Amino acid sequence: MSFRLGADVGGTFTDLLLINDDTGATYTAKVPSTPADSSVGVLNGIEKICRTSGIDPKQIRSVMHGTTVATNAILTQRGAKVGLVTTRGYRQVLHIARSFVPGGLGGWVTFKKQPLLAPLEHTVEAIERLGAGGEVVTPLDEADIRKQLEFLKDAGIEALTVSLINAYVSGVHEERIAEIAAEVMPGIPVSLSSRVVPEMQEYERTETTVVNSFVRPEVSNYLDHLETEIRARLAPDVELSILRSDGGLATCESASYTPVN
Repeated sequence: MSFRLGADVGGTFTDLLLINDDTGATYTAKVPSTPADSSVGVLNGIEKICRTSGIDPKQIRSVMHGTTVATNAILTQRGAKVGLVTTRGYRQVLHIARSFVPGGLGGWVTFKKQPLLAPLEHTVEAIERLGAGGEVVTPLDEADIRKQLEFLKDAGIEALTVSLINAYVSGVHEERIAEIAAEVMPGIPVSLSSRVVPEMQEYERTETTVVNSFVRPEVSNYLDHLETEIRARLAPDVELSILRSDGGLATCESASYTPVN
């Protein structure tokens, strides 16, 4: 007999649902959330639902988890210090954004933007260029980008975003920069726009990938800890899946690399 467990963490309570795969029987539990470390609330909930249902924790074969760790990191500005690599000539991509396009009755409405998650002082340019079809127009200057990465390393960045023009067609230059970054700043997580969101429109692609870098260290650490604890308390081969914003499920490895999803 095997069971599936769902755990959803809210701001006040953590809700759990346990389903018997053979009979369809369900069990529920609610415990206080633990904002300082959401995993504590999840683990407390697992202990409670197994105790009240009389289920052996080792009978649980899969755990599906919904969490707002990434959202909370953005709202509280508790993210990583992000460095950004762009194509030469596009260093202000986050500042220019979509500029101002007037139109409609609300065209006059403006709002105060929050400080950029990758400030200009931590943004560098790569001498390279890909064409619209992904062909190499200007080869990547590896010596120069190595110097730029050294600069970001000295600036103390904690996560790196690489978002180059037309990288949604080909990530060849982004991949190479990631390899160099691994040599220059080992241990620093690198998010590539060609992997995180391989879509056209450089502003949206860059902004999304920067957000991914901003929350990635915290989400990755959280998921690593939660997965370790769950497998220690349930079973070494229990499957832990993370709920995506589109309603799908992701592995811990995938969610750790692209928490923005």
